[in-house]
Amino acid sequence: MKFWTIMLNRNILTFFTVLWTMTYFGQDQNSSPYTRFGIGEQVPMITSPYIGLGGSSVALAKEGDLTQVRLAEFHHINVSNPATYASVLKHTPVFDCGVMGKASFMKSDKGTYNQTTVALRNFALLLPVAKKTGVVFGLMPYSTTGYDINEFDPNEGDTITYNYAGMGSVNRLFIGAGQQLINRGDSIRLSIGVNASFLFGTIQRDRKIEFQDATFYNSHVKNKLLIRGFSMDYGLHYYERINKNISYQIGLTANLGNQVRAYQDFFAYTYTLNNIQEEEVSDTTNFYTDNRGHIKLPKSFAIGGAVTLKERVTLTAQFEMADFQNYYEYFDSTETAYEELAQMQKFAFGVNILPKKGMNFKDVHAIQLSSYQLGFHYGYTPYRSNDIHLKQYGIAFGITMPMLSSTSTSSLSLGFELGKLGTTENGLIEDNYLKFNVGLSLSPNAKYDRWFWKRLYD
Repeated sequence: MKFWTIMLNRNILTFFTVLWTMTYFGQDQNSSPYTRFGIGEQVPMITSPYIGLGGSSVALAKEGDLTQVRLAEFHHINVSNPATYASVLKHTPVFDCGVMGKASFMKSDKGTYNQTTVALRNFALLLPVAKKTGVVFGLMPYSTTGYDINEFDPNEGDTITYNYAGMGSVNRLFIGAGQQLINRGDSIRLSIGVNASFLFGTIQRDRKIEFQDATFYNSHVKNKLLIRGFSMDYGLHYYERINKNISYQIGLTANLGNQVRAYQDFFAYTYTLNNIQEEEVSDTTNFYTDNRGHIKLPKSFAIGGAVTLKERVTLTAQFEMADFQNYYEYFDSTETAYEELAQMQKFAFGVNILPKKGMNFKDVHAIQLSSYQLGFHYGYTPYRSNDIHLKQYGIAFGITMPMLSSTSTSSLSLGFELGKLGTTENGLIEDNYLKFNVGLSLSPNAKYDRWFWKRLYD
């Protein structure tokens, strides 16, 4: 039995490693026309077990006595709030990895378009370095860009085609730490934390103007951004047990916004099309490489709360906002802002249900040991187009299942979200989407198996 358990773990890790390699080095990580603004669509800093709660996660940490090891209790990494790292159990590190996908069904008054993308969600390792301290190392996307838009303009017997295309991503390599300031066992805990992220990535933006009349010169602008810089996220978490059946948690996170270095390659030229529709450059109108500047990232803030009843039902709520309207790019003493960016606001609510919880569940089916999530979110996106501040809303659901046996603290999480972004009014594009997430959390059962321990006997 032990042999098959080891082999199954290895096969699952191999599958996720191959899938991560395919998605991380793949080109298409997004398919939204609204990612043409700024540095694309910002990826929420969240892991798969919390997707089903509608993204309401900043207040969630491990509950109960942190000195107890209870069987059939899942261990996760909540990267949404670095203060929660301090709730890790002694001798119980956690490894978390996941992938995310999106199936978009876009429509406008000019037609419909479907697209599916898959990308890395996260790789993270949580280590209990001291009794009241946890440290996390991880990698996940910060933002993704992917669009290809054509607009046609009939003009005096000729048709002008405007093409906007972009692709790329900015990734986040981070180290985080959480520290308990107050620990009164299972009654009150107060923790603080910080995530320090190194951002790196490339975004390619292209603009074309083509004339149907071959006597006119077409134009093409290629704008490539190479981004490098640091970002800091701060967290605060408070936990209190009111009585045996009721406890609550409060979480706060903030990012003060900062500037990151950016290097721009710019190439603008006119061209004609040959017989096989390939570009033939006629004249270079502008060209430079490694033009150094900086990008101002938005400030953000989130506050959330959670109430747990009888250690089986957890109700969560969260509000977050970010000032994307203050985003800008600075090159050649010129500040470029985006009128299409606005303040993002989001409300999220969720419920997590754990049917069974305790020590002796050998005769209980894995379905009864699984936890189930249901969530909802609603708010305003960072995008404003044609004088409309675009809204987004969605419903989410998920399941977290134990792996291998009822005594395992490792789990497999599935999260789904059905939602809508945008509208078809004023010639805009509406994105109806299905997002899916698969996550794996591996953690030793400290009663039977311990990682990073030097054994006296083998």
